[in-house]
Amino acid sequence: MKLCIHILGIACLIALSVACRSTKKIQKAIERKDTVAVVTLPTHEDTMRVVNEILGHLKKGEIRFTTFSAKIKVDYSNAKGKQPDFVAHVRMLKDSLIWISLGNDIGIEGMRVLITRDSIKLMDKLANTYQKRKLSSLQEISQIPFTLSDLQNLIVGNPIFIQMDSINAYTRYPTGYTLPYNGSWFRNQLTVTNDFLLERSKLDDKDLLANRTADIQYKLYENRLGFLFSSLREISLSQQNRLDVQLRFKDYHFNEEMNFPFTIPKKFKRID
Repeated sequence: MKLCIHILGIACLIALSVACRSTKKIQKAIERKDTVAVVTLPTHEDTMRVVNEILGHLKKGEIRFTTFSAKIKVDYSNAKGKQPDFVAHVRMLKDSLIWISLGNDIGIEGMRVLITRDSIKLMDKLANTYQKRKLSSLQEISQIPFTLSDLQNLIVGNPIFIQMDSINAYTRYPTGYTLPYNGSWFRNQLTVTNDFLLERSKLDDKDLLANRTADIQYKLYENRLGFLFSSLREISLSQQNRLDVQLRFKDYHFNEEMNFPFTIPKKFKRID
């Protein structure tokens, strides 16, 4: 049960409501004429042209799907050190549900989870118990107004909660760009490569007393299905304790027929 809550907690902490406002960082372009340095500052129009180009490429690269399935190898460490790895089988129906089966690498299932637009059901096959919660209860616990769509975009690797018409700054680096902005709950620094691939999202809670941070990195992009997909995600979460998670997508499919079995045996006991 704790393992499943960790996974759900990861999704909750990352699904952010971003009403974006950013403080602008710009580089000075200096041209020398004789011995006099001429400083040229980018205009607002120049800055917004680059920002819109970056966001346009991110939007174009978003993965559009009807169904999605994946086998994910999960490694994680917490305050007690390295924990046993496990395998998560994930299936999704766009805007409807997320189905997750957690087990070991030899196929023994320990837990099954079903997330819909308004509820989360958890079935513990080892303890013969199940529980059902409103999605709003996890929203209240995490203090983040995430939705099912946010969680689905997070899993497939799409950018989440980017209010494009509110971002008005960027910083240029040799390997790409960063887009810093302030959201309702977090300060976010989004990193995009020169090829306009989402590389990193660094989040810091605006409430200093909460002291929550999340660092999500998107790696090993593959083009097996006609679009680029990040097959390796590394997530570090910190509040009172630190949680490091690596998600390695071993197998994934889009837009195939699939089912979402979630029948609770009569012998299972419901717990709160």
